[in-house]
Amino acid sequence: MKNYILLLGVAGVALGSYAAYAGNSATMTVTATIAHDVSLTKTGDINLGTITINPAYTGFSLWNYSDSGVIRYTEQGAIVSAPNATVGTFTANIPNPSACNTVSVSCGGLSVYDEGYVYNLFGGNDRSNFCDIYFKYSGIENKFEVSPYDCGIDDISKVTPGNHSGTLTISYTAQ
Repeated sequence: MKNYILLLGVAGVALGSYAAYAGNSATMTVTATIAHDVSLTKTGDINLGTITINPAYTGFSLWNYSDSGVIRYTEQGAIVSAPNATVGTFTANIPNPSACNTVSVSCGGLSVYDEGYVYNLFGGNDRSNFCDIYFKYSGIENKFEVSPYDCGIDDISKVTPGNHSGTLTISYTAQ
């Protein structure tokens, strides 16, 4: 009986210790921030060359480019001549660049600010004169081509001679 009581006492102490241990716990939140380093880098600018206009024309004028920068259509009007464009380039380490194999303003987390429009490229301070810009995957690892799709002059009175430039912002948002 003495061994039985001792065994019962040891079992009671062990059970009490386990109960005290089991009821004595805490939880902790673990957080981490993951950043995608896509190394988005401009490697070449777009150049539209010298565009010659007829300043006496008062209607809307539009000209289009292929995705390689070659002029494919010029609406008669203010445009006397427009050369082929030099296509711009950038690199980006995105997960599936080949999914961007058609011209687009957004693909694979990449997007062009303001739906790809560059305004006031030919003078003026409103949205009457513009170029619509797209990008596509070049087929070369992580290299993309950026080209104008079409450019338009709605108000010839706001077009000023000289060298003009605009800014195109391409950004990446993780998906």
